[in-house]
Amino acid sequence: MTNELVLPNSVQPNTWNADTAAMMEFAGLTWTEQRPDPENPGQPKTVRMYAPTGIMAAFIAACRRTGLDPTAKQIYAAQMGGKWTVLIGIDGMRLVAQRTGEYDGQDPIEWQATEDGPWTTVPPKQPFSARIRIYRKGISRPLEQTVTWAEFGGQKGNWDKRPSHMLGIRVESHGFRRLYPMELSGLYTPEDFEADGELISEVAPAEPSEDWLALFAAATTREELEAVRLRIPTAEKNDKLKTAFLARAGYLAREDARTEDAEVVPDDPQTADEGAPPADVEAPQSPPSQPAPSSAPTEPTQEEYEAAEAARFDAEQEAAHRA
Repeated sequence: MTNELVLPNSVQPNTWNADTAAMMEFAGLTWTEQRPDPENPGQPKTVRMYAPTGIMAAFIAACRRTGLDPTAKQIYAAQMGGKWTVLIGIDGMRLVAQRTGEYDGQDPIEWQATEDGPWTTVPPKQPFSARIRIYRKGISRPLEQTVTWAEFGGQKGNWDKRPSHMLGIRVESHGFRRLYPMELSGLYTPEDFEADGELISEVAPAEPSEDWLALFAAATTREELEAVRLRIPTAEKNDKLKTAFLARAGYLAREDARTEDAEVVPDDPQTADEGAPPADVEAPQSPPSQPAPSSAPTEPTQEEYEAAEAARFDAEQEAAHRA
């Protein structure tokens, strides 16, 4: 069972001791990143990052519910396709089922090579579907689960090298979740994810740790806006937040330009009028074909501001990843 002295009782990192902090890092819930340093532009700094508190709470609850040990990598958290989820291996699911005292074995996994082909326990080179029967004491019929390659097959890695084995793990994990919903609900295996990190099974995306859109809107200076952006965890960054940041940055830049223009006024109105011609003398006019040039700078459009900010935003992100 999980070591209760190590598993945290709180999702607040400032309450963790050294052992707990190490365990949470091992479980993937805290890590370090190189981020831009507002006080030293161009110099990245190491920042301790944390998963959203909701994910931490779900992970701790899953450890207590299943009795799986994070330090043995039986259970851990990960970001897949920009979403957080709690992961366990298929061996972990089998262990949870055995600990219930109600697990009564299972039949060998079977595959079909074609839609109308026979079921066989010999893994085909490329499966069409897979099925399994799992038994639970007190239930007269086994739970039978079937999945097809078209709906649940993955790409790359072991999905290319061992497709029948991988589809077999998928069908077994689906069957265990159905047969033991109380113990395994919301827990997924790495095979439940495509090679590109997209979750095939439906999992609700984690709630953002803060209302970043509202914080962007509340920022009244570029410094405040930049400070909000630097606080956003990597896992929560998306195109919607980027668009909101760029729009607000462009708005604040335009407001700053208008303020600077309004502040440029003559120090002495009378002095400014000394060089003006008398009222009864008509001032010379510029030829129509040669209008007097304007010294006022052309104000960039919102699109130009956003393009410039987008380039800076992407450059900083690329530099942070390289670091």
